Amino acid sequence: MPPSVKSLLRATYFRYAVGFLRSLVEKYWVFYSESLSKFGTVGAIAPSSVLLAKAMVKPLYHRSDHPISVLEVGPGTGVFTAEILKHLGFGDCFDIYELNSKFYDYLIHILDQQDLTEKGIYYHLHKSDIRSLKEPREYDFIISGLPFNSFDAQTVDEILRVLMSHLAPMGVFAYFEYSLPPKIRSYFLTSLERVRIQRTSVIMNQFIRKHQFHCDQVWWNLPPAKVRYCRRNLWA
Repeated sequence: MPPSVKSLLRATYFRYAVGFLRSLVEKYWVFYSESLSKFGTVGAIAPSSVLLAKAMVKPLYHRSDHPISVLEVGPGTGVFTAEILKHLGFGDCFDIYELNSKFYDYLIHILDQQDLTEKGIYYHLHKSDIRSLKEPREYDFIISGLPFNSFDAQTVDEILRVLMSHLAPMGVFAYFEYSLPPKIRSYFLTSLERVRIQRTSVIMNQFIRKHQFHCDQVWWNLPPAKVRYCRRNLWA
């Protein structure tokens, strides 16, 4: 191989490596700057792993050939978003709701609008609370990265009602929760927080019994997580 070609390959590899490390550092900086200051609304100690992202979008592996509509809520730094986009194509619609300002700005930065347009994907990034979704639209897939266990029971109930009201009859709603044993989790909670999370758990358990049709355990995540797949009608 001529020296000039070797030099070109080394320079290309170096630029790629620098770009990758820069994007990785930026993602983790955005995540940890928000998780430390707003843990109640971020609800995580580390970005979701690729394996958790793959489990979250597993319903998309069996998508139909005709255009579909997908809703993502609480994407954070876009780990699930990137995985969702791998399964979208011409004519598909993708709505993303992110209320956190820093995460919203970061998503604008990393989403390649030109590439999505060229692929024929209609997407809209909303900086608003999902409870503001009023239009009568149904989604084939809804994927949520919201930390339900960090919210109060009323907020969780309101969000779940909105999401399920916009889920198509044969659609799938996927969300995850961390698999922390109660004793370990209780070490990090005040007495008021324990009461709050108990009330939230009642809402979530009722929802699971009514809508869940399958769940997957993902051990390779920090902390390990359980992905739950739900339908409006379990008999659908």
